[in-house]
Amino acid sequence: ALFGFTMAVFLGVVAGFFQGRWMDRIVTGFAVTGVSVPHYWLGLLMVIVFSVQSNLLPAGGMGASGSQAWQWDWAHLRYAIMPIITLSVIPMGIIARTVRAAVAEILGQEFVQTLHAKGLLNRRVLWHIVKNATSTVLVVSGLQLGYLLGGSILVETVFNWPGSGKLLKDAIDTRDLPMLQGTILVLAMFFVVLNLLVDILQSVVDPRMRRT
Repeated sequence: ALFGFTMAVFLGVVAGFFQGRWMDRIVTGFAVTGVSVPHYWLGLLMVIVFSVQSNLLPAGGMGASGSQAWQWDWAHLRYAIMPIITLSVIPMGIIARTVRAAVAEILGQEFVQTLHAKGLLNRRVLWHIVKNATSTVLVVSGLQLGYLLGGSILVETVFNWPGSGKLLKDAIDTRDLPMLQGTILVLAMFFVVLNLLVDILQSVVDPRMRRT
């Protein structure tokens, strides 16, 4: 989430400011490709390129000692690079397109021209634009964060990553109904809590939401 959302906001703001130019076309093309490419296929492709052919990154797992001995060092973090990139591509594309559309719409409003006429620096104008776009971006980001917390059955299977998605898959394979029901209940609670937090954050960052 940290990697995908940060890159998405940056790329979306750049594309919105340079709409119609070559930078906008590159970012838009990347975002559309990220949304269109199946993430499990991208994971398999990365395993072939970076593990089988180049031998730069491990193909799967959470480390030489498994998930029980996970540590925040390079020896273990290198196992997470490809799963992180694979899972972040789709939310990165969706959020980048949302940010781009919001920034492009706000740039056409009259208050932006007023800010420029008052002599504000570009970075101050950018701050006001981002602040006005935050409310819209929060909604999409909250949904994407829910999907990430829910995990991905296919991605976790490709990289043999012991996450919630693989737990759900194992419960389906073994017909473990209590585990299946419990996992779905917890993942559903993630969405409910995140939607509540997004509504609260919207009212904090955008006072107009408090009057609706």
